[in-house]
Amino acid sequence: SSAILLLGETDENPKPIEETTPNQPASQQLEEEPVFVQSGSGGAEEIARVQELECLALNVYHESRSDNFAGRIAVADVVMNRVDSNLFPNTICEVVNQSVMRTNWKGNEVPVRGMCHFSWYCDGLSDEPMETDSYEDAEIVAEMALRGGWRGITEGATHYHATYVTPNWINDRGMVPVGRIGSHKFYRWH
Repeated sequence: SSAILLLGETDENPKPIEETTPNQPASQQLEEEPVFVQSGSGGAEEIARVQELECLALNVYHESRSDNFAGRIAVADVVMNRVDSNLFPNTICEVVNQSVMRTNWKGNEVPVRGMCHFSWYCDGLSDEPMETDSYEDAEIVAEMALRGGWRGITEGATHYHATYVTPNWINDRGMVPVGRIGSHKFYRWH
């Protein structure tokens, strides 16, 4: 079935939707916002796709929200190039969240500051987007990248840095500069 159902309901046993009166305040109409998933075999894939979209959008937002359009596309392309490489994890979220981890005093696994592939992930600040318009733009870029749009803009680059820094890894053996797009310089392994 391809119907949209509330989480936990089946085609045979749908949960009733409670009626509300037009004069009832919106805050009393629904106590919790319903979560919708597609029923059938596509549910897990759709949830995974939404998670991958969010991970890519967060990375585009934090790494390049003030960059031009080509720069934002290029940042997304690097993540996709890493997913395609056997040198990096196989999913977008694993690539974006790749870091050295440690156990904090509460017993939670957290990234070690300064030991992440993408600096925003372990800078100690909230990862919640504060600029709604910029995040919506990042979601559009991420959606286009997931659909294969503008693939190859970085010519296979797996690394980049902002133009105002010079990281040590650019001198690693095999690291080849690709060029500059927006406010980042891009590199790939040769």
